[in-house]
Amino acid sequence: MALGRVTREHEDLDLCIYREDAAEALQYFQEWDIKVAVPGENRLVDYEKDSDLALPRYCLHLFRDKDFVEILLTEREGDEILFRKNKQITLPANDFALRDGEGRPYVNPVWQLLFKSLNPREKDHKDFFNSLPCLNDQQKLWLTSGIRTMKPDSEWLVELAD
Repeated sequence: MALGRVTREHEDLDLCIYREDAAEALQYFQEWDIKVAVPGENRLVDYEKDSDLALPRYCLHLFRDKDFVEILLTEREGDEILFRKNKQITLPANDFALRDGEGRPYVNPVWQLLFKSLNPREKDHKDFFNSLPCLNDQQKLWLTSGIRTMKPDSEWLVELAD
């Protein structure tokens, strides 16, 4: 959505919501099979009650027929969104969710790219190189700072410096 065009096919739809809004959001998916990913264990468990979403859990997989939605629970403190892998990295809430030309919200691509930079797959490299020309100076600075903190040997830093 950030680029205004399709650059590759996606297997699912990712939704980022604030952790405190999870119970309300899940009311819209009552007819879906809802699973919670258990970090570090590579398994899913049934979502049965709100306590199933306690930290360190952050990812829900929702299934209905052939449809699949992934919900990522996002932490915030005040007006700052906290990067799950290092809470010292933050993004102002008003920069986290952007809107496309039709007013639809989407997650700032630098947020997604920072996660992708940690262990990039081929499709992540493609996403980075497709996004790079569309990033403004502020976005490039934020992403550069985040990658320097999390993965200082990332080859993406060379591209961001150009």
